[in-house]
Amino acid sequence: MKNGSVWLLTGLLTGLFSININAAETIIQFSALAVQSMPGRPGMQARIFVGNNAVRNEYEVNGQKFMEIVYRDKPGRIMINPARKEYAHLPGGNPPALPVKKTHEQKNISPCKGIPNVRCHMIGKEMINGREAEKWEFISKINNRDVHSLHWIDVEKRFLLRQYFPDGSTSDMRKLGYELVNGRKTEKWQLVKTQPDGTTLQSLQWHDLELNIAIREEMPGGYVRELKDIRIAPQPASLFVIPADYKEISQASANMNHSGGDSKRN
Repeated sequence: MKNGSVWLLTGLLTGLFSININAAETIIQFSALAVQSMPGRPGMQARIFVGNNAVRNEYEVNGQKFMEIVYRDKPGRIMINPARKEYAHLPGGNPPALPVKKTHEQKNISPCKGIPNVRCHMIGKEMINGREAEKWEFISKINNRDVHSLHWIDVEKRFLLRQYFPDGSTSDMRKLGYELVNGRKTEKWQLVKTQPDGTTLQSLQWHDLELNIAIREEMPGGYVRELKDIRIAPQPASLFVIPADYKEISQASANMNHSGGDSKRN
């Protein structure tokens, strides 16, 4: 499975608002099995470990084991090949939105804090689908031009309930109830995205009440991704450290090894 386990932690509902974590908050550390499936294609899975400041995932490609580490406060990702005792720094891999215990301080953090070329201000509060929400205007600087968008943030959950984009597209979240998923208590939410031409796409998301993240998503076309075998516990710091006897290789070499090419190269 290639780069396939951080997606739920950096997905639609955690989004950029959950990345702005106050340093005083407590990260909820856990491990889980990340699984994704799509009709007509082989299923994929990876074991993930969520630490205090990073996410590690372990998976196999053509029978060979790989690991990847993404840090919250560092760009890119680190790919590790334990069979060859090699590692490489690679681009991509958004900073993971780590699950946190919500605090009053986090609720007061500006949702655009730390986002380059974006400023925002709160317009007021409104009720959206029966929930209290803060209405924010975001102003992005694109090609030296201000681009405006509107975003409604759930006061309690701190994720997006509604969005209006400059191209006319929108998104809308609605809570449907509570369900037990893989032994975890969750809230079930429906997300409806409307394109500028009026076309709509619907998906379902189940949010873990303790972790404050989506642990299951069902998307159009039968695509499903979820976290199973969730075990909440502190993760060893050694999981997020490159072994001292591993050597660094180039991005090109790492990509070749990862794809299965020249696996015996010295």
